[in-house]
Amino acid sequence: METADTICAISTPPGEGGIGIIRISGPEAHTLLQKIFSPATKRAAYQPRTLYLGNIIERDGKRKIDEVFTVLLKAPKTYTREDMAEIYSHGGFATQQSILSLLIKYGARLAEPGEFTKRAFLNGRIDLLQAEAVLDIIQSETNEELQCALEHLEGKLSLKINEIKENVRKVLGETEALIDFPDEDIDVDTEHNVAMLRGAYKRIEKLIKSSFEGKAIHHGLEALIVGRTNVGKSSLLNALLLKEKAIVTPLPGTTRDLIEDIVHINGIKVRIVDTAGLRIPKNVVEQEGIERVLHRIPMADLIIWVLDCSAAYTSEDEDMYTAINGLNILVALNKIDLPQKLDKSKILSRGLEYIGVSALNDTGLEELKEGIYRKLMGKRGKRSGLLVTNIRHKELLQKSYDALGRAITCQKQEEPLEFTAFELREALFHLGEITGETCPEEILHDIFSRFCIGK
Repeated sequence: METADTICAISTPPGEGGIGIIRISGPEAHTLLQKIFSPATKRAAYQPRTLYLGNIIERDGKRKIDEVFTVLLKAPKTYTREDMAEIYSHGGFATQQSILSLLIKYGARLAEPGEFTKRAFLNGRIDLLQAEAVLDIIQSETNEELQCALEHLEGKLSLKINEIKENVRKVLGETEALIDFPDEDIDVDTEHNVAMLRGAYKRIEKLIKSSFEGKAIHHGLEALIVGRTNVGKSSLLNALLLKEKAIVTPLPGTTRDLIEDIVHINGIKVRIVDTAGLRIPKNVVEQEGIERVLHRIPMADLIIWVLDCSAAYTSEDEDMYTAINGLNILVALNKIDLPQKLDKSKILSRGLEYIGVSALNDTGLEELKEGIYRKLMGKRGKRSGLLVTNIRHKELLQKSYDALGRAITCQKQEEPLEFTAFELREALFHLGEITGETCPEEILHDIFSRFCIGK
């Protein structure tokens, strides 16, 4: 990538802080810095990767803006593979904005969102999958999520995908040779090629299967708290979140809308959603709340069905079971601190797992969290191997998987080689979209627009 312009941006969060970092990248990065920086000790030449103490000064008015550290970074061993410079000023809006304005005055332009990382990608320092991992690291909320993102940034997933691409490319090359030179006696080991395609097919399948756990770590899974009114759904939500997220009153029908928040359980994100109690609605607002619950139920990864231990099983409880029957259900028997009146035979006869809790006294909450994890993740323990955490990657892997499957079928049924070649090109194209080799410009724009300006 050849860039004629030099970009600059503040890379630290806005507001007061000990240090504010301004980054500069492009052909004039070093020249621009030297125009506005006056070192504390005069030097004949600046050495790359060396911190210099001095002042940022507006040359025209000799006005001192701030005392800073600066460093020059020489291409190609930089983040963007361009000449770069960084200024470490005091944190604060006025200081950083003054330095930024001065850089723009002398010829730099403000960077677009993600433009530093985009230049790193376009200049070949990282591929697109690694570029997306940069954003994942910034947005990581758990250690598991961070570790997955770091593995992607290190290129481990890219390496696997590139190995698959190389195998497919070899088979495609030999297939196209047979198409282009039908009269030549080209020695092609067809069985070996089919075996290579099957191997690539299985490796992609394994990556696709890892996406469920990847989704749990990166995006989170949804657990819907349901039940009739006044069984303690909102109290249970507050207890799990350790904060008063939902309003709790003795009045039935207090919760009218879906109330949700994230809780981290054993390294995965779980979006806990409190819902309106199911009963005959008293007004149009409650009716809307109940309809939202019924619409959300089939989409949830887990249903936490709350029953009141201190009351008998009711027809409303049975209506609730009818609405959730056949889904992934965990029963929370709430109010175990009160005298027990609930007959558990209905639950046992249906083979449902239940856990006794008291949302009021925080009893049984850890067991409930373990139950939630178990019902969501099955027998999966600590993750093993690489995980696909990005929905875009999963969709492209699925397209590649389908294309390879069709190519293998073409080979087995001895269809014209042109059909096999077409499907192999399709598989390679979608794999290339993951790493950025064949990614359309609009997709690149969408990905990098999600970044902050200084990254």
